[in-house]
Amino acid sequence: MNDYLTRSRNLPKSFLFILPLLVFYEIGIVLYGTETKNTADVIVKKPFELFRDSATLVFNSLIIIISLCSIFYIERKNRLSCKIFIPMLFESAAYGFALGYVILFFVHGYLPFDITNLYAQSFIKGIIISLGAGVYEEILFRMLLLSITYLIIVKALKINPAIGSLCSILLCAFIFSIMHYMGPSGDTFTIHSFSFRLVAGIILSAIFIFRGLGIAVYTHAIYDILVIQKIYALQPS
Repeated sequence: MNDYLTRSRNLPKSFLFILPLLVFYEIGIVLYGTETKNTADVIVKKPFELFRDSATLVFNSLIIIISLCSIFYIERKNRLSCKIFIPMLFESAAYGFALGYVILFFVHGYLPFDITNLYAQSFIKGIIISLGAGVYEEILFRMLLLSITYLIIVKALKINPAIGSLCSILLCAFIFSIMHYMGPSGDTFTIHSFSFRLVAGIILSAIFIFRGLGIAVYTHAIYDILVIQKIYALQPS
């Protein structure tokens, strides 16, 4: 068990683990249009606009390079085996269902946001958006923002690591929640939805810290898919 907990948190393994979600999401963007793009996706890819028409090619090439480097690194350390991805998927599903059903549907008893603006989206588009949210929001808010915030607070400002970690998690969870109400496709702000997303951001941060990027990404994606499924179950026939 200790071996699994250590190996599943490995960043190269996480990159390979989330690669299928990224591929399906990018294929979905091509098939269903840029309106299915996740906001975090746009932010993460913003620096690549420097390459103009070659931006997509450069980004995809970087993903391929990261994937190859991950494979090379894992092979150097120990032989690559995809078997570990199976328990990682089940673990992520357990967290996703807990976050989705226990917290959302059991405790709250309702969807904590205005779902009327989502009825126009097709179910497939909802799945694509969920995959993008899982991959890019975890990369942006957890891997990048949370890590950078921690380094600034703890390393640069010399704050106590425990206090610094707590401050980093709360700040990133706040930004993660508020970002859902920004832009033309943002949700209608309510204190219930904001509070829920704040708590969800804290939980996802804890999963990222203790269980790694890959499991955090799948947990987020599975949770969002459950929400999409609930939305369409509530649609009037």
